[in-house]
Amino acid sequence: MSGFGSSMSSPNNDHAVPLPPTCDGISSLNWSPTANHLVASSWDNAVRYWDCQVAPPSVSSQPAQWQVLPKSESTAHTKPVLDTCFSPDGRFVFSGGADKTVRMWDLQSGSTDMQQIGAHDAPVRCVGFCQEKQLVVSGGWDKMIKFWDCRSPTPAGSFQLEE
Repeated sequence: MSGFGSSMSSPNNDHAVPLPPTCDGISSLNWSPTANHLVASSWDNAVRYWDCQVAPPSVSSQPAQWQVLPKSESTAHTKPVLDTCFSPDGRFVFSGGADKTVRMWDLQSGSTDMQQIGAHDAPVRCVGFCQEKQLVVSGGWDKMIKFWDCRSPTPAGSFQLEE
């Protein structure tokens, strides 16, 4: 087994993304829309961010090997993180979790702090980004869908799903 920061490959051309030994199950994975970056949320309250690059094969008959390098990790959530998404420019990662919060991580800041931009009355199950309106959308186990302008702590809009 390889450790955090190394990679493995198999004869089937499968590649393992390295996780620290403390990592619990993965709840979501998302690729950056602008670079070979991967973000994962997990049940151990963390959001992890990797740089994934393809190394050229040493022999032309060999498949290319992935190099997966950890870039950063945030543990701003206080309970499991259930979903993540990137902003269209790849600068921000948005997350929602069992702590009922919607958070924003500015990857260019170099900080692992995540700003809370919204909240639900129950765990936040999914997050997305509406490029046209520049809003984050979240869905919670409270049966609410909420739209967030990152500059305001109150929803820009919301609606409740029926039973």
